[in-house]
Amino acid sequence: MFSVTLNVLIDEVRSGFEDAPALDQLTRAVDISGQVAELGENLVGFYVDEARRSGATWSETSERLGVSRQAVQKRFIPSAESKDRSGFWDRASIELRGAIEAARRQAQARRKTYLGTEHLLLGIIEHPQDHASRVLAACGANPVTLRGAIDGRVGTVTDESLPDETPFTQLALTSLQRALREALRANASSIDTIHLALGLITVGEGVAHDVLVTLGISYERLRTAAEG
Repeated sequence: MFSVTLNVLIDEVRSGFEDAPALDQLTRAVDISGQVAELGENLVGFYVDEARRSGATWSETSERLGVSRQAVQKRFIPSAESKDRSGFWDRASIELRGAIEAARRQAQARRKTYLGTEHLLLGIIEHPQDHASRVLAACGANPVTLRGAIDGRVGTVTDESLPDETPFTQLALTSLQRALREALRANASSIDTIHLALGLITVGEGVAHDVLVTLGISYERLRTAAEG
């Protein structure tokens, strides 16, 4: 039987705050309520993704949720605006921020007008000493191998980069959303590059996913290596 009850949440608020003023306990209750709501939203999102992968249509999914197809798509298909509202950047580690900026440079150096999953993966491996790079290498996909595989698919850098802004593709945005979910699953305080690497696999398509799978990197293998 489901064990999260109101009493469980009340006990969590009071834990360590038994003698705190009522207003301080109220503040803690609001914080915990927000965490529970976020976990609930991501729990539903996880199973929406599972249903879609199993072949369920958006219409079938929306009917099960009791909302319109447009409403469920707006809720669960990420956009640049929804990513910002989710507090993604507030949670992104310094390492992850650096990887995303590196990804943008990689896209521009290849004269692309978009930032795709392949560029996110290139950004992750730009610094071999970073956590995700080391875990990927331990799984048999070192930066040199990954860079060569991606270059073979999307081309190498050019002498003159595009100076324009490079917006995220839909798959790249979805990967960032999945990175947040992976951080929540790990109960991590921030979103790191390893969470993005896992997110790139769970999207199930795209250049980064295909390269990683071709090199024998599965979600389970990468997650196990990251936890080791």
